[in-house]
Amino acid sequence: MAKATGKSSEKKRTVICGACKGEGHNSRTCPEKNPPLTEKPVKVVEPKKIEPKKAVAPRRDAPTADIGTAATASPHRCNKCNSVAILVIVRVKDHNESFKRKKEVFKGEMRCEQCMNKPTPSDLILVWGAEPDQVAEIKDA
Repeated sequence: MAKATGKSSEKKRTVICGACKGEGHNSRTCPEKNPPLTEKPVKVVEPKKIEPKKAVAPRRDAPTADIGTAATASPHRCNKCNSVAILVIVRVKDHNESFKRKKEVFKGEMRCEQCMNKPTPSDLILVWGAEPDQVAEIKDA
């Protein structure tokens, strides 16, 4: 079997720099063109302390201004879900009357604090801690 002949290792190519015309390096690694990097001092910045913000709802002059704790209202049996809880009168859109009048009509509906947003969500609490026979008036805007 014949031995593979390769390039002669006796004759080596010399590399000539394109920037300084020196031998042994190219222009990418030229010491004159690219001086060695010196380390810059690193500034140490202390992290700022972040304090968590507490979500605080503003007090309003509205029917919902009372926080509505169990101390201010007594629980009654709810006609919708049959549970004993604090009763709430909420503003709900009356779809049947709205269709007849061709404008949005709202009514007050008695619910408890557990079924307050079921089945249709309410957008405003008119009375918190209502009595079972209480009726709330809704002013047309």
